[in-house]
Amino acid sequence: METRSENEPEVDIKASEIKYVSYGGEHHLPLIMNLVDEELSEPYSIFTYRYFVYLWPQLSFMAFHKGKCIGTVVCKMGEHRGTFRGYIAMLVVLKPYRGKGIGQSLIALCLIH
Repeated sequence: METRSENEPEVDIKASEIKYVSYGGEHHLPLIMNLVDEELSEPYSIFTYRYFVYLWPQLSFMAFHKGKCIGTVVCKMGEHRGTFRGYIAMLVVLKPYRGKGIGQSLIALCLIH
C-alpha cells in the first residue's frame, strides 16, 4: 500500500459525501483521462480510453466529492473459453482520498452491472 507524503494531507470525508456516477458520455472523458494521467505511470492514447468507454460504458464509473472527480474505474467484460470474465483496465483514486473504500466501491459498481 502506498504511503501518503506530508505534502498530501488526508481528506476527512464521510462515505455519504461521495457521489458515484456511471460514464455518461464524451463530457466525462476528460475527467477520466486527467485522473489516469495524474496518478498512473502508463500513458494511454485517447483511442484506448474510447475503446473501453464506448464498448462498455456500463462498466465505467467515477467518484465525486463536492463536485471534484476523485476516482474512476474503467472495465470491460468479454467471453473467454466459454465463460465471461471481467478486466479492470484502469482504477484510480486520488492519493488524499485513498484508504476510504472508494476504490472498493467503484469495483463493486462494476461487479453488479
